[in-house]
Amino acid sequence: MTLEATTEAGAVPEEFVAQVRNALMHLYDYAHLQRHPLTRLAALSPDPFNDSAKALRNLLLDTLEQLKPGPTVSPNDKEWRPHGVLIRRYVNGFAIEEVIEELHISVRQIHREHQKGLLAVAEILWRRWQADVDPAEADPDQAREGSLEQEVEQLGVAPARLDLAAILEGVMGPAQALAREVQAGLEVRPPRRTHWVWADPTLARQALLGALSAALLGHPHRVEISWGQGGSGAAFLVACEPHLPEDGSAGAREREQRLGAVDELMRAQGGRLDLLLEGATLAGMRLAFRGRESRHVLLIDDNERLLRLFERYLSAEGFGVTGTVDADQALRSIEAEPPDAIVLDVMMRDTDGWQLLQRLRGDARLAEVPIIICSVLQEPELAHILGAQGYLKKPVSQRQLLAALREALDGSSPGGEPAAGR
Repeated sequence: MTLEATTEAGAVPEEFVAQVRNALMHLYDYAHLQRHPLTRLAALSPDPFNDSAKALRNLLLDTLEQLKPGPTVSPNDKEWRPHGVLIRRYVNGFAIEEVIEELHISVRQIHREHQKGLLAVAEILWRRWQADVDPAEADPDQAREGSLEQEVEQLGVAPARLDLAAILEGVMGPAQALAREVQAGLEVRPPRRTHWVWADPTLARQALLGALSAALLGHPHRVEISWGQGGSGAAFLVACEPHLPEDGSAGAREREQRLGAVDELMRAQGGRLDLLLEGATLAGMRLAFRGRESRHVLLIDDNERLLRLFERYLSAEGFGVTGTVDADQALRSIEAEPPDAIVLDVMMRDTDGWQLLQRLRGDARLAEVPIIICSVLQEPELAHILGAQGYLKKPVSQRQLLAALREALDGSSPGGEPAAGR
């Protein structure tokens, strides 16, 4: 894709429009957004992992909000359609058929309104692109060809719950061979406990091995690996003795390049690399992996498309998620692992959601577990009487779902004030 720095007045390159559409289609795909070319348009978030994916998602949501007509325009007016189509399609995850049914428009109309809204979003972002990108900058796709970024994108990022010790075990063979070659000692300080993190197994191993090789090729007498905290998760600490000079020499530049790749591998899976500097020397480095959200949510809804949408909503924010389509599956899931919160639909074909709510509320294991009803019906009072914390009226955005869950998880007891919807 070629994104020229200048273009005719009012014209946006088709390739750029395609990139905007691609980003909207993956609005809740954390790994995809993290590597997306449009991340350069989003100011880095202040969180410790410099979360470019969330920053880009927020930029897209804010840009969609700019399409909303003013308060003097009726929501039934056709001026609302481009905004309404994009919100339903990308934010709420509706299928084309559902958007047509809700807005009462034809297939031809929905494609026209979709294109109109997409071009409006792309024009806003293109102006920002032109302001932020150096005209002399090379073609982004050409620069990515054969790059680590492209390799990671092709490989994909598949985070899983991992033990740091298992990651280390997977790299000790080649690391020890390199240590022998450079005649350096490689020592591991045994961990006092298991350190669980949320990371991609392949990327995590390559990042750790890259950090160790960068340290060992500096020819220290000894490299020590220990364990520590990093952000919301745990971290490897790699210490060099003696410290390695940061003097601009060829060796220092080579090390900087290698550690740049390590940093990229860490960021791709939501972690980070910290260099531990003492004056003009490198004392070591910290490879900090993110900890998965400790809270687990059980979703019960017979609409599998909605389950997948809610799973994307919550997984993107680090929640553990289990989705089930009926009461039997839900009860088996609870038997295996009681959740921290439950989101329940009450209008399901093979399950009476109200009866299931009463059954769940009678389960002693779930006495402190908040339940949020999520339904097309408008029955918040009944839900409250039967013990639900919150009530969400479909359709539900990611922000509404997260707000209701976090409010319910952060304080109210079963049968207390609902978290939302009243």
